[in-house]
Amino acid sequence: MDTAQVFDALNALGLFVFAISGALTALRNDMDLFGVAMIAFVTGVGGGTIRDVLLGAFPVWWIAAPSAVLICLAGAAVATIAQPIIDSRLKALIWADAVGLSVFAILGAQAALAADAPVLIAVFMGGVTATFGGVVRDVLLNEPPLILKQDIYATAALIGAGVYVGLAHLGVAAGLAAPLAALAAFGIRAAAILFNIPSPKYARVRKAEMD
Repeated sequence: MDTAQVFDALNALGLFVFAISGALTALRNDMDLFGVAMIAFVTGVGGGTIRDVLLGAFPVWWIAAPSAVLICLAGAAVATIAQPIIDSRLKALIWADAVGLSVFAILGAQAALAADAPVLIAVFMGGVTATFGGVVRDVLLNEPPLILKQDIYATAALIGAGVYVGLAHLGVAAGLAAPLAALAAFGIRAAAILFNIPSPKYARVRKAEMD
């Protein structure tokens, strides 16, 4: 499998699982089939769309790749059909989102590098691509975005993007660096989910504690 095929496979996987996560969230909110399909699509392409707008890449990527729409609809259909046999839609949502996060972090970083963006911006764009589809999903459904919760979420995406950019800088072939970096991001996110590891936060000292 050459480099282009690796990235095409990662993109299809990321779209599919993010569409599933979007559809599951919509189903939890008792939306109709059209609403489920729309939320699945927005979740799948949202992060990459915002990335392309920020990078000035027009038309945005999925306009030139209409198969993205079909992949998102397939994810929505799978989620809708399978949801009656899923014990916990929330649990399935979290894991589907973790896979999408890991894959899109690398795709976003690669897209930024291909656009000759600086290394730091490439890492940031990896985080944007991985998280903002979920942000749009949660905002549309009036739910607290995962990125704003005390959870290792965006951090995992940024580390995965950083690993990819670092490996690329060291001369590692993109076809190998991409899956390795995606696994790194997924491992961090999975550990946070399994062991309930919170993201560090600033603890404000209350006045009573200071007296």
